[in-house]
Amino acid sequence: MTNYDVRHCHKWAQLLIERKQKLDQALCAIETGDFDSAKKLSDQIFTGAQAGKQADPGMAGSLLYHMAMVTKMESETQVLLSEFKVKEPNVSAQLKKLYNEFYDDAKEFTQSFLPLNYDADVIAQTKHLSSEEKSALFTKLKQEHKKVDTQIADKDPKAAKAVVKLFDDWGQHVALMRLTQEYETIRGLLVLSELTKTRGYEAVEAAMMRVKDEFGKKTVNIALDVTLKVGMRREKLQSVMLSDHFINMTMDMEKLDGNMEFLNCPIHGGHHYAQKKYGVDPKVSTLFCKHFCFAHANAMLDTVLPFPFTLWQPKLMASDGICQYYLKLAYSPQAQNAERFVPLIMSWNVTRECNMKCSHCYINATEKKLSNELTTQEGKALMDQIYEVSRPLLVLSGGEPLLRPDIFELIEYGSKKGLKMGLGSTGYLIDDAVAKKLKSAGIATVSISLDSHIPEQHDEFRGVAGAWEKAVNACKALRKNDVLVQVNTTLTHENYNQIDDIMTLAESVGVENFHLFFLVPTGRGKKLTDISPQKYEDMITTTFAKVHRHRLNVRPSCAPQFMRIAKGMGLDMRQWIRGCIAGMHYCRIYPNGDVTPCPYLPIKLGNVREQSFKDIWFNSPVFKNLRDPSCLKGKCGECEYKTLCGGCRARAYGLSSDFIDYCGDLHVPAAQTKDYLTEDPWCVYQPKKQ
Repeated sequence: MTNYDVRHCHKWAQLLIERKQKLDQALCAIETGDFDSAKKLSDQIFTGAQAGKQADPGMAGSLLYHMAMVTKMESETQVLLSEFKVKEPNVSAQLKKLYNEFYDDAKEFTQSFLPLNYDADVIAQTKHLSSEEKSALFTKLKQEHKKVDTQIADKDPKAAKAVVKLFDDWGQHVALMRLTQEYETIRGLLVLSELTKTRGYEAVEAAMMRVKDEFGKKTVNIALDVTLKVGMRREKLQSVMLSDHFINMTMDMEKLDGNMEFLNCPIHGGHHYAQKKYGVDPKVSTLFCKHFCFAHANAMLDTVLPFPFTLWQPKLMASDGICQYYLKLAYSPQAQNAERFVPLIMSWNVTRECNMKCSHCYINATEKKLSNELTTQEGKALMDQIYEVSRPLLVLSGGEPLLRPDIFELIEYGSKKGLKMGLGSTGYLIDDAVAKKLKSAGIATVSISLDSHIPEQHDEFRGVAGAWEKAVNACKALRKNDVLVQVNTTLTHENYNQIDDIMTLAESVGVENFHLFFLVPTGRGKKLTDISPQKYEDMITTTFAKVHRHRLNVRPSCAPQFMRIAKGMGLDMRQWIRGCIAGMHYCRIYPNGDVTPCPYLPIKLGNVREQSFKDIWFNSPVFKNLRDPSCLKGKCGECEYKTLCGGCRARAYGLSSDFIDYCGDLHVPAAQTKDYLTEDPWCVYQPKKQ
């Protein structure tokens, strides 16, 4: 019998018990010489195993989760005391009773395989780890895991003793973090309960509403910092943060919404026990659910999702026994159409002016801006129009957008409007001061072009000496100022064998996202000779095969076949919607206000000076055709992957004139002259006969 509810409070211990069973199996496998099975079991114990809502995050996931939860629960108390400018009330007597009963549970669960080498009083007085100390601890444990892996790979019988010691080391730290988390949970509840008595329920709720967003960002940023430092990708944060819950999670990409149900909650378990045993007011727990837990979930999703979203909380654990979140991608309260196809991401070429001379430029940028580029007020009006359709990630590009004098004003306007603002730049003009201004204006992410790990080669490709050094320094300056950075690399014959080195370089300067762009013959890019279709296919496969070596989030661009390839390789595809999203969830605005399906498909569908963006987006015949897979022709129309991939419509359009139109003309938006629905000529896949 335990003091606290097992389902809510002790999944951590249940997971340790399950891992101990796998440890016993691994030891048997080593004893019988079945080292392959031992390796699989070791990986499951320490790095996790996926099995729906019963998934085990492994020792690594559990430790990161509980580290983050210690910070979250401690911060809840600190932020409220700071907001009220009061000292912490004395709740030590109740706290000790409640906590000792939880500690007794922990000893009961672990005594047979993990005797705890510390007592409750020690934990209560132990100084919490800093982010650097957490990272160092985690890194040390990972290094020990690598040594065990090597012993298992070498079929060394001594691996049995090593894996037992490693299990104990990880387990002790997981237990310590979980116990510390519960101490802070109970402490926070009792402090909040006292504040509601002295300040009143309404005043406490008002204070929580004032500080909740700051609290959510702070706690998630600390968790993210540790996650990235120990070598995990940003999107891993979500699974780590949810690792101690039984979860039902669904996402409907046709409706662009999703539901997340938490069937258990360790915070609620501690709160419920305090209510039942010591009469703490249940309304106090409701405050946590409505404000702090919601703010934490919102900040966590904002960190891992690439598109803007709106979050609701229809059910609260404290009052309903289940915690439920509902999210809608790109939701705008001004959008009246419940349409399936709305922009999730848009690019706006704010200027054609550029200080580079890139040989592949799709917009054929020059040293002078267009005479009829949208003005500041027209740009703001454009963002207002976009907001009437959806709330996308809006990437301001060029040319070089930082040459536009009002760029920071435009970023700030869009950010305050609720759009997620991005910037596409060469990085040449970004130093620490500019990075600070971008962050202050509200920029969410910046893409920097980097086409070689060799400085001279990048400079030659970009046509300007020193461009490589400026790009690398821009990445460093942006990361220093906490701006998410993406590196964009355009694949050519010259850098075909450098992609792994470029990814390593990007990683070394703090970059998280890497987009590999495949040349589309538009603008000056029409003068370049593209790689062969088979090389194109092979590069996608090779890049995906190397992803495990890096912490980068990798996505091919202008290569919709990557969806078919990723599926064939068994990769996790939940982060992607479709290969080609032009006209479905993406479009481009030219500097003069012309709307096109994408930068590389320069068909003018309308101009925002002449008609509303909403009218163009919903009523353009070209957009409607792009949203209907049955309109595709040739082998794309026959392909079983057409709803997953769709083929590159820009490449089909640019090369549909018997492959000879390489004049290099400026590809400004114009009326349709070719067939954008024909098959993608750069795809080597042959559809299976239906």
